[in-house]
Amino acid sequence: MSKVSFYIPCFNAQETIASCLDAVLKQTFPIDEIVIIDDGSNDKTIEIASSYPVRIVKQINKGLAAARNTAIKNMNTEFIASVDADCLPEPDWLKQLMSRFNSPKISGAGGKLLETYPSTIFDLWRSVHMKQYWEEEIIPSFLFGSNTVFRKKALVKAGLYNENLRSNYEDVEISEQLRKKGYSLVYEPKAIVDHIKLDNLYSILNTYWKWNIGYYKKKKYYANQKTLNFKIKDNMGLAYRYIEEDIASKDYQFLYLDFLLTLHHSLRDFEYFIYQDDHKYSNYPGPLSFWLSLLDLNFFYHFDASRGNLSTLIKKSDIFLQNFFALNLVIGEYITKKFNSGHFNRILYKHLLLSIFKIKDDYLSEQLLNLIYLDKGWEGLLKKKQPNLNREFLEVFNFNFQKLLKELILRFPKIIQMIEISADKIDKISYF
Repeated sequence: MSKVSFYIPCFNAQETIASCLDAVLKQTFPIDEIVIIDDGSNDKTIEIASSYPVRIVKQINKGLAAARNTAIKNMNTEFIASVDADCLPEPDWLKQLMSRFNSPKISGAGGKLLETYPSTIFDLWRSVHMKQYWEEEIIPSFLFGSNTVFRKKALVKAGLYNENLRSNYEDVEISEQLRKKGYSLVYEPKAIVDHIKLDNLYSILNTYWKWNIGYYKKKKYYANQKTLNFKIKDNMGLAYRYIEEDIASKDYQFLYLDFLLTLHHSLRDFEYFIYQDDHKYSNYPGPLSFWLSLLDLNFFYHFDASRGNLSTLIKKSDIFLQNFFALNLVIGEYITKKFNSGHFNRILYKHLLLSIFKIKDDYLSEQLLNLIYLDKGWEGLLKKKQPNLNREFLEVFNFNFQKLLKELILRFPKIIQMIEISADKIDKISYF
């Protein structure tokens, strides 16, 4: 019988690692050893895992791709199996996948991940729009990294995982490299793992954006302003498609998340366009910078509407913050005209601050909304040459956003009310 080692990549997985290990230890196919690859956790993950018959290998936080490579380098069996730390493989999961290695050309096999424990609307949205399985037993274009078995020699021959991708898209790329080396991949829908991840507003939107960034980087969407503009348009198309699908399936509770995705993803894309891989998303400015950036825009808007070139006291490192507020001000008047509910507008700006910066500041979002209500014509910012503002990004988003809403209203006359109802329900859910 072929020998199989099993690894679980972990980063701050204290909530799920015990359940995951319990499920791994119940596998009906024998496992040579279980290895925990700790990617710099600072919670109780290692303390919990240490009570199980596992070997623990630690690394400085380098991301999922590096954790996978660390596992491969620390295992000597012919086959290497893995599941994510928030997955529970059913007892015959490994047996089902190992049965598919009936040819030396088969380098990897993947199973079916099911969202078995959705507890909030965010988990339900993930189960519909972030599926990690193929619809039927087909020859897959790639294997979802959440649950796989690979031949070690095939992974080594393919050059291992691309660590520059850190924690997303690494599964797609290694699948491509394996196929280029002449190997095949198989998908086994009877090999089931249950997903026990719990999402919130911040995590669902940011996880989904990061999920696809590898593809867009590969296609050079962040190479210049022109290609970034195409990505903004792509965001609008994605939201339209999801809204269309969710109305068809009567999943009306998802409509606000679909709508919010356009703003969130476009802002994230612009942020990445500015900072590229050098930017660390945890290094956001302090509270004072938020107020200074907003006051700076307000000052220059009122100072002289006819002046084209304006200076600013806001430092270059806060360019994204300035454009974040500028975008909200520019589209604000249009949103307040289309959405009649002042309550909706408060929800929207509160959720944008939360989903981008992970802060809940009702007073700041209220002041932002007050500026939009009190002063009309914020699109005038697009005519000013304030050095921190990216006028093309703001103009492209504003044009396409208005176009999206017009098309949605034309296609679905009650869409505004439907989005408002969805937003109100989501606002009642805990954010963190």
